[in-house]
Parts: sequence; structure tokens; C-alpha cells
Amino acid sequence: MAFLCYLRGRCAPLHAKSRVARALCAALAVLALAPAAASAQQEPAVTPIVVTASRIEQSVTEALPSVTVLTREDIDATQSRDLAELLSRQVGLEFARAGGQGAQTSLFVRGANSNQVLVLIDGARFNSVLGGAPNLGGIATDSIDRIEIVRGNLSSLYGSEAIGGVVQIFTRAGTRPGAEALAEAGQGMTRDASASFSMPLGSGMFSASAGYLTQQAIGAISVAQVPYINPSVDGNWNRNGSLHFDQHGIWGDLTAWAWGNRNDTDWDDAFNSIGTTPGEALALASLATQIEHRSQYGYGLTAAHRFGNSNLSVSLAQTHDDSVNVSNVPNNDPNNDYPFSDNDNNEFYSRNRSVTLQDVTTIRPGIDLTAGWEHLIQDGASNAYDPTGNNVVVTSFSRTVDSVWLGTLGHVGVQQWQINARNDRYSDFGSATTGLIGYGWSFAPSWKITAQASNAFRAPSFNDLYYPISGNPSLQPERATSEEVGLRWTGRSANASVSVYHTRVADLIEVGPGPTYQSINVGAASMDGSEWQAAATIGSFRLGGSLSVLRARDLDTDAPLLRRASYVINLSAAYTRGPWSAGAQWQRTGARNDIEILAPFGTVQLAPYDLARMTLQYRINERVQVHLRVENVFNASYQLVDGYNTLPRLVIAGVEGRI
Repeated sequence: MAFLCYLRGRCAPLHAKSRVARALCAALAVLALAPAAASAQQEPAVTPIVVTASRIEQSVTEALPSVTVLTREDIDATQSRDLAELLSRQVGLEFARAGGQGAQTSLFVRGANSNQVLVLIDGARFNSVLGGAPNLGGIATDSIDRIEIVRGNLSSLYGSEAIGGVVQIFTRAGTRPGAEALAEAGQGMTRDASASFSMPLGSGMFSASAGYLTQQAIGAISVAQVPYINPSVDGNWNRNGSLHFDQHGIWGDLTAWAWGNRNDTDWDDAFNSIGTTPGEALALASLATQIEHRSQYGYGLTAAHRFGNSNLSVSLAQTHDDSVNVSNVPNNDPNNDYPFSDNDNNEFYSRNRSVTLQDVTTIRPGIDLTAGWEHLIQDGASNAYDPTGNNVVVTSFSRTVDSVWLGTLGHVGVQQWQINARNDRYSDFGSATTGLIGYGWSFAPSWKITAQASNAFRAPSFNDLYYPISGNPSLQPERATSEEVGLRWTGRSANASVSVYHTRVADLIEVGPGPTYQSINVGAASMDGSEWQAAATIGSFRLGGSLSVLRARDLDTDAPLLRRASYVINLSAAYTRGPWSAGAQWQRTGARNDIEILAPFGTVQLAPYDLARMTLQYRINERVQVHLRVENVFNASYQLVDGYNTLPRLVIAGVEGRI
């Protein structure tokens, strides 16, 4: 209570000085209230299980890395339909999207680049082999059952790209028979319909889901900044679905899954205006239309069997990320002076195929050993790789990766540890070895101190290696090291935590000087930050708050890394009483640097912004409920990428049914 009084005393004189100060005090107040909320405890909630943090099932409260778990109940309660926006409301995560739903999107975890964040779907690698980053801009949540977010280096478990962290998506699965459906509509030509069901099949459970989402709310590029751009509204049409089968028997466990996500997205290109004269170029740009057809899908099978104290599993999986861009702008450049700017029909194909063996052996209760082997085949193809520069011939590349790993996870009394080591051998550049050491000490019944040190790497993508002009087959992987310490408090219906981390990335791949402009390993960057979180249930209220503080710098120039805010604050509140449920979320994001959309392509600063959203649900009976949500409640005008529009206020209503 003394700390609360101190906060009130310190925040009061700041109240009139700045919105940032008020927001910071609000976040700190939520942190301070968490332990105090223990006096208003309800029955403890079920503690989620997490597997991504160690490749072994464990309680989320026991995981040593920093973890967030989003369940299907969380997704439904917040009425979140867009994966990228849902992730951006979690501590330590930001996203930047060039337009509305379906547009190109970058996800930053603890300041790491989008291609330094690994995304898995049911354990299968999802990142594109072309650019190295996951394409998350048009993924709907209809077919998602659970999301696990682990922040920090995890290459010792998963190999390349896991520098900032790992996001694992689990496809929709049911634990009991039933069905549900949803339909909603609202402003911005928003239409959403989805359905799912689960039924017994033999001795297992079969689940299926399907969804359709469309929105036509904004033009991607700001006409105020690019006056000659086509001013028409750009739309997105999404179809998604999943199949899931689980069986648990005396002969072992069997899981089969399939998932697909299809997006057709209009988009604008400020440079899609090549012509023989300036007047012709502007005329083409004002009439230009572009649409991307992106198909993302995957499927896999896992069989596991227990032999005494060992559990052996084998997994087969394959994921695809294919994109075809179509433009109505012909190539009116007879001299082919700009071969890589011509926006004809561009094709991009990415495929990951893997077979994985893993064994988890329990040495004694509380101490596990894990060992694994994986063979990964990565295939990529694009007409952008056409050596003639005419974007006609689809040229393909392939590589294999063989990986082995060892680890131990355990606790004795109040001491806890996690140790992992992994070696990845690539057919095109050699090998990389990574490790992690984590320690936890529960020094009091509800308190734990954690510490972690690890290293990670990012393998050069096919664009880095083979893209015309800039590609360099001699590139080596980017390397990273990270240290983190944390303090956690866990009560029956409240919790709070703080983590402080430092990450340094070396051998960053950057475009070299002219006249060759070939990519080289020269760059270095550092990401220093802290994450503050708290949540509490007080009677019918659920309160939550987080504060992310980040200093992400280019060590060669000391300039801030682009599109990363120095702070992000999230506050949420939910209330349930009888058939009514209501929620509110508010986010404050600090200023970010970016590159101008047009020449001279200097550095600009994107202004800080505030976003608020509200949700309301009313349960008519046990099977039917109606809902309403308001996105961007105060109609904030802001940009995530210079020159690109973001969604205005949207009011959306719907109905849900369950049997």
C-alpha cells in the first residue's frame, strides 16, 4: 500500500504534463495492484500448458523463458479476427502493415527484425524461405485454437530465425463433441462468417473449421502523400480452414492436421508507373490496380509412444507460402532500363518439408532429458530470380538442413534449470551451433527470479543468396547473443512480472556499396529493453496491463532501428455480470523512425498514436449470444509505414451460436 501511495504522489504532478506520463503511471499502477488483488481472490484459473518454451509440456508458470499463451477463449472474448493485430497487443511485440487487412506485414519481437522471428504451425516451420520472414498480414483467427509466444533467443531449440522469439500457432481442435458458428457485419464492408465442429471418430476426436472474412475500408496509400496514386478503395478477401484429428490410446498418441489460408488482397505501388514519358507514367499510376493471390497451407502427422520412462515421437510436416501478384500496368519501358521495377505478374513459391524425431526421458520426477533430430528440405522459386531480368522464367533453389539437439529441464526443491544445445548443418553454407542456459529460483512461496543466456542465428534467405544484383551465395548467417533476468510474482488470481534483456546481433546482412551492391555480412545491432506485466481478477473484473521499453539501435550509425517504438503501453479491462460481458483495450505506441515513401527517401519520424477498442457481448441463452465491437474507438489517424493508411473507426456486430 505504501508503494501505491508513492505512485499517486509521483503521478499527480505529472498528470497535466504529458499523455505519456499519464499512460506510464497507469501501467505502473496496474503492476502495483496485482499483489494487492490477492485479497479479493476468486477460484484460481486453470494454468495453461506450454510446449514451445522447452519442447516439453510444462505449466506456463514453470517455463523459464518469457511466455504468453493465448487460448481460444481469449480470442473469442476479445473478438479478435486478425492475427497480426492480436499479436501486436501482446507485450514485447509490434507490427507494421502497409495498408489494411492482407497487406504486407512485419512482426517485431523485442526489436528483432521480422525475418529474425520464427513462426511455427503445429510444430512445423512457417517462415518463407525466400525472404526469411513469416507472412502474417492476412491470417484470420477463425482456424486457430491456441497461440504460444516465447520471447528471446530459442535457436538452441528451433534453429534459424529464432533470435527475437518464437510464435507457435496451434490449429483448431476440440476436446468434446459440439459445433459453433459465427456471422458478423459492419463498417468498411466488413463481413465475417465461420463455423467449426468436433465429433468422435473411432477412439479419437475429429475437428474441422472454416471461415470467410472480407473488408474494403481504405486505399492502401495516402493520396495526400502520393497524389498520383489510384484513389480507389482496396479490399481483402480471406478464406481459411483446418482439419484436426487426435487419438490417445494404449498404443500411443496420434495427431494429424491440415490448415489453409487464402488471401486475395488489393494493394498500391507508388512505383508501378514505368512509362516512356513522365505524363504516361503518372497516368498509368492513377489507373493502376494490383492484387496479390496468396495461398498459405500446411499439413502434418505426429505419432508418439511411451517406452517406460521415455516418450518417443516422430513428425512429418510440410508448409507452403505461395504468392502471385497481378497488375494491369504493362511494361512500357522499351529499353528495359528498370527490369526489377516492372510490376508484371510476379510469382513467389516457398516450401518447408521436415521429418522430426524426438525423445523425452524422465530421469526422475521433475527432471527430463530431451534429444532430437530433424531433416528439413527448403525449396524456393520465383520469376524475380530470372537471370535475364525479364521476370519470365521461374527459377528455383533448394537446400537441406540436418539438425540435432540435446536438452535437460528440471527442478529440485526451489531450484530450476533449462539447458539446451543444438547444431544445424546447412547444405549451402555450413553449420551453426547454439545453446541456452536458464535458471530459476523460487525464493519465496509466490516469487521467482529467473536468468537466461543464449545465442542464436539467422541463415541467409534465398533472397539474400540469389536475388539478382544483390544476391551473394557466399553469405554467412547472422549471429546473436542474448541475456535476460526476470522477477515474477504469482498469486491465486493475480500475477505480475518484469524482465530485462540485452540482445546483440552481429554479421547482419546488408546491401554493400556500388557498383556491385552485393549483400555482405557487415552490420551490427543491439536491442536493450524491459517488459512489465500484471493481471488480476477482482470480483467480476479482469484487469491487465503491460509496458514494453525498447532501445533498438544500429551499432554502425547509432540510429534507431526502423519502425520500432521506444515504448508501448497496453491496458485492458473486462467485466462479466450475468449474461453481459464487456471489455476495453487501450494501446499507446511511441514515435518510430521510417523511410520516406518517395524520393529523396530520407528518414522521417512517425508520430506516436493511441488506439482504443471496445467489445460487448450478451448471452441470449446457453446457445446463442450477440456481440458488438468498436475498433479504433476515437478514430485515430496514424501510420505504421510512411505513406500508408490505417483503418479508421469501425463498428461491427454479430451473432454466435453453439450446440
